[in-house]
This record gives sequence, structure tokens and C-alpha cells, in this order.
Amino acid sequence: MLHQEEQHLEQSILYDSDSVYGWISILLHWFTAIVIIILWFIGKSIVNALPEDVDSQRQLHVSIAASAWLLIVARIIWRLRSGHPHVRGQTLFIHRVAMVAHYAMLVTVALMLLSGPVMVWSGGHPVSIFGWFSISAPFSESETTKAFAWFIHSNSAFLLMLLVLLHVGGALKHLMFHSDDTIARMIWPGKPSSGAK
Repeated sequence: MLHQEEQHLEQSILYDSDSVYGWISILLHWFTAIVIIILWFIGKSIVNALPEDVDSQRQLHVSIAASAWLLIVARIIWRLRSGHPHVRGQTLFIHRVAMVAHYAMLVTVALMLLSGPVMVWSGGHPVSIFGWFSISAPFSESETTKAFAWFIHSNSAFLLMLLVLLHVGGALKHLMFHSDDTIARMIWPGKPSSGAK
């Protein structure tokens, strides 16, 4: 009986419940956040880089993005599958606003994951990962496709940064002005409330 309870506790910490995030969600969240912030800064540096540095900065951006591609896709699928735990002390309205913001972030990240490789391939280049190996283009070079992919990629990046600022601002608001555990639950799995599954 004790062994079963310990096993259940381990599973509840690993997976999400109705009211808390488990370790899978927490680790995927922070991994994705760190990678996206790094990619955003490198992407901005490409725009402001000296002509002789543009190719190396772009290659670094592509390599990091390609290396993290599968895990970021996993983060999107996991969140869609697991839903959004309702944080203790959070009103239903705020919970729904947070859900909409989260889904909007997932959509923009998905658009960037799709448009990034398309932009490289349509420019006539393979997706190279740190020079270790390359993924060849599945279609021919096209300036029209490249321009469209660039439009989607750059605008998704801008929208994502706005959503991230909104997300961080909301989290800080909860930290400073509310008595819920919005911040804490994304750092360490908490104890599920009585209504949690």
C-alpha cells in the first residue's frame, strides 16, 4: 500500500494535475523559454551585424533552432495534450485569459518552427546543424516562398515577444499583488489541491 502511494506521488509530480504542473511541463517550459530568448537575441543581432558576420550569426541561429526543434515541438504537443492546470487562488476569468495567451504563444512558436526551415530551404540552402550534418531542402528554391516565410517568421517573432512580455508581466503581477502560487508552480511541483485529479 505504501509503495503504491509513493508511486502515485511520483507520477503526480511528473505529470500535470488539475491544479499543478508536473516536472515534464516545468522542464519543457524553461527549456523552451531559454532557447527562444537566445534565438531572439541572435536573430536581432543578424539584423545589426556587420556584413562579414551575417552568415555566421544566421548559421548559429539556424543551428540552435534546429537542435531544439523536436523538444520545442514536444513542448507544444505536451501542453495541448495536458491542458492548463487551474492555479489555486486564480479567478476563472484570469485563468481563461492565461489560457488564451498560452495558446497564442504556442501558435506563434509553431509558425516560427515551420517558417524558419522553409525560409532557409527556399533560399537554396540546407538546414545545417553546427556543420555536423545538414537537412536538404524538400523543394526547389523560390524567392516568393522565401519572402513569405520571412514575413511569417519575423512577424511571429515580434508577436511572440509581445506575448512573452504580457506573460511575464502577468506572472509578476500575481507575485506582487495576489496570494496565489502562479510563480511557484512553474519552479517546483506543488501539492495538488483536493479537486485535482
